[in-house]
Amino acid sequence: MIKREPPKLLLWLTLLLGLAVFFWGLGAIPLLTFNEARRAIPTQAMFAGGDWLLPQLNGELYIAKPPLLYWLTTAASHVLGQVNEWSVRLPSALAALIAVFAVYRYALRRFGAWAALFTAQVLIANTTFAMFARRAEIEMLLTALCLTALLAALHYIQEQAGRRWLLLSYFLLGLAVLAKGPLALIFVTLPLIAYALAYRETRAWQALRDPVGWAILLLVGSAWFLAVSAQLGFDIWHATLQRDIVNKVGGSDAKPFYNYFLWILADFFPASLLLFIAPFAVWKRWKPDRKIIAPLVAILVPLLIFTAFSNKHAKYLLPAYPLIALLFGKRLGELMETARPALRKTLIALGLLMPFGYASFYAFAEARVFDYRHTALPSFAQWADSIRATPLYAYERLDERAIYYANHAIPLLDKTELEKTRATTPGFLLLIESKKSDAPTPQADCEIRAFKPWLDRRATLTVLGFGTACAAIR
Repeated sequence: MIKREPPKLLLWLTLLLGLAVFFWGLGAIPLLTFNEARRAIPTQAMFAGGDWLLPQLNGELYIAKPPLLYWLTTAASHVLGQVNEWSVRLPSALAALIAVFAVYRYALRRFGAWAALFTAQVLIANTTFAMFARRAEIEMLLTALCLTALLAALHYIQEQAGRRWLLLSYFLLGLAVLAKGPLALIFVTLPLIAYALAYRETRAWQALRDPVGWAILLLVGSAWFLAVSAQLGFDIWHATLQRDIVNKVGGSDAKPFYNYFLWILADFFPASLLLFIAPFAVWKRWKPDRKIIAPLVAILVPLLIFTAFSNKHAKYLLPAYPLIALLFGKRLGELMETARPALRKTLIALGLLMPFGYASFYAFAEARVFDYRHTALPSFAQWADSIRATPLYAYERLDERAIYYANHAIPLLDKTELEKTRATTPGFLLLIESKKSDAPTPQADCEIRAFKPWLDRRATLTVLGFGTACAAIR
């Protein structure tokens, strides 16, 4: 018979591998995406003494996303003494660690030690989860908050836990709303409603109708929105609602409905192969167990909703990923109970090799694989610091990473604004991003330099000089 609990060594090795995946060299690579820069730039402004209520991006108001992540990254920056890659990515890494621990504990209480161990290993060795654990983006913070809010509510409903667990759930959900808006309700409240409708449990309805809980949620989740509205008016949200909700739900560039299913199969490979092994027998065995059905409902509800959206991205479903890992961990734990010794050894080996592979990638290969995205950024930052006395603009568009590493706003000019600036400013520099060498560019007095590759293997950032800037810079 298999041991009821995994050897302690497996648990410690899994923990060390998880720490390596999430934290090893976290700040060693410059920002890899423009979304990272969009989270880092408001942090720079807040750290420098800016407004914590109204985030700024490139010198302009930026309230497309609530500010919880900015507050956390700014706090981390104050602890570390500066805004850098470490400080803006640290909240995501910590959130990933919390998510793994929370789902591990949930699996341990309900499905046993082997299921819990495999749940943690499957989640750590997940492509999208591991990547966003190392990115200065909102998704991992949202994942940890939605997961812990849901698990706290299920603990209250299914384990007859005290009301403090329910109130904790509402508080965490309020923080999730403060991280990415009412979208968080899709991962917590709607699944709980679906669960209550399916089983008609009195305690589930009590959880959903708790007045103090809703007061906590509304107080925490809406405070920032109300404060901004009081200062700027409610019309300020119109553009955000149109861009982040209406366009994503009904845009014209709809992707196939099955995209999320393909992403899940790829992100959870090879554990996802379990979906094809006796699925009907597994479903028949699991169906009566509400402790399995509850997380399954919490996966299916957002999956069906996001499948209906025209705008699809694997990261949108990330808050459900720990629950998917939980079900795979449960299935692997069952296999350990019935499998032959050779298969058991294989499962144990794969359980360690997968996170080891991810840890090795982030420790030794990530910088080389993505060098085209960041190789020019240190030299650009040094150059931008050397020309601070010269006005700097960008023509029509600019990746936010340039703004972050310039460490100041870079106004965007269109053709008309460029002519006005040329007529009124004796000397200035203009940044132009292009992916083709023959791309049309404004006629300048000189070309200062070019950064290549610029965030893309085919792209170049060209610096043009106008008026007295040509002599001053050269």
